[in-house]
Amino acid sequence: MMTKLKNKFKLIKLLFQIYSGKKPDLKEIEKMGLLAIKICQYYALRVDFLNPDVCLHLSKLYENSYSENEKELPILLEKDVGILKLFSRYDVKPFASASIGQIHLGVLKSNNEKVAIKVIRKNSEKEFKDDIKNSKKILKILLFFYPKLRKVFNPLEAIEYIENSTLRELNFKNELEGAKLFERLKYENNGRFDLEKLKFSEFIEEYCTERILISKFIEGESFNTLLDKNKLKYEDLLLLFKYHSFYMFKLGVFHGDIHPGNIIIDRSDNINLIDCSTIGEINDKLRIGLFGFFYYLSRYDYINAAKYLNKMSIVELDSNRFEVFLKSFINLYSDFKDSDVSKVSLTKRMMETIKLGVNSGMEFPQGMFHVIKSLMYLDGMVLKCNPHTNLMTDIKEFTKLLEKEIKFKDE
Repeated sequence: MMTKLKNKFKLIKLLFQIYSGKKPDLKEIEKMGLLAIKICQYYALRVDFLNPDVCLHLSKLYENSYSENEKELPILLEKDVGILKLFSRYDVKPFASASIGQIHLGVLKSNNEKVAIKVIRKNSEKEFKDDIKNSKKILKILLFFYPKLRKVFNPLEAIEYIENSTLRELNFKNELEGAKLFERLKYENNGRFDLEKLKFSEFIEEYCTERILISKFIEGESFNTLLDKNKLKYEDLLLLFKYHSFYMFKLGVFHGDIHPGNIIIDRSDNINLIDCSTIGEINDKLRIGLFGFFYYLSRYDYINAAKYLNKMSIVELDSNRFEVFLKSFINLYSDFKDSDVSKVSLTKRMMETIKLGVNSGMEFPQGMFHVIKSLMYLDGMVLKCNPHTNLMTDIKEFTKLLEKEIKFKDE
């Protein structure tokens, strides 16, 4: 009883930290558990009402290893212990770890092939569901006594979104299906756009379940490791940009969690995207509007860039309100031209842009925040890899490649 009460007060404390405008204590958030981390990861994308600096601070929680929660493989598989018979050997300690699971190296008896064994942590789903149930109760009470929260941003709606997305993540079958989707889209489009060096996890499906995944081991190093060693080649990062841009702007379906730990350069210099459980989706209105926005922004044509931002809005501004918005938009980008990423962060400027749009009366669909999440990762990788590059020059080249594929200009 006391534990549940304590957890409810932790949730209230967390929400007030987020809404205060100050930077929350990330170490304290980690101690609160999976739900608290997921809440903060979600709010990191809500640049429509939170301070961009707070969002960027919360986004650091995407990069955690959660090593304090790691367990040995036999302990995790105590209910599925029979699966251990598949391996001639395996490492009891994981080589990678995340918020809900961890990955171990193994070797199959049948063909002596190296595999990655991804296992969900014991009790992760049960504890998360219990926390969700308790959180919904306390949030209903909190909103009754403090209805202002609903007007700023309804935390109950956020909890429901987090519940659905995390439960999807807790079912490993979704990761398998996501990889198959991206592989199929690659096969269907490889003839008109060079996607040859893009790879995805290859699963051994007969051994995969909702809580265990077995895939072929990828010999290589993650972008995260290469960035830490200062060894990531900028041309490899640009190739990732090229692939991600095609899926996002042309297909409207893309990897929704493209952090550097989920990208591996193998020994043949292929780019492997792993952990495809989170799929970003944007509709045609947002996809075409977003492409037009970046097309003109990379050419420093701020009037047309602003027009395409308005086209992305669910409800577009009328001419008078747009003119007021345009003046603020041009002022916001007054220092943007020819600036490198070390001086002007594209992520932060985009956050400020979305907030300006919302404050001016625009309204963006949910898919916009998957885009912001991608920008956080990509911009952060450029800053570590090549801080003095002008990212707009490279974005301009990508838009040239896709210009004929995407009919975005008004006829």
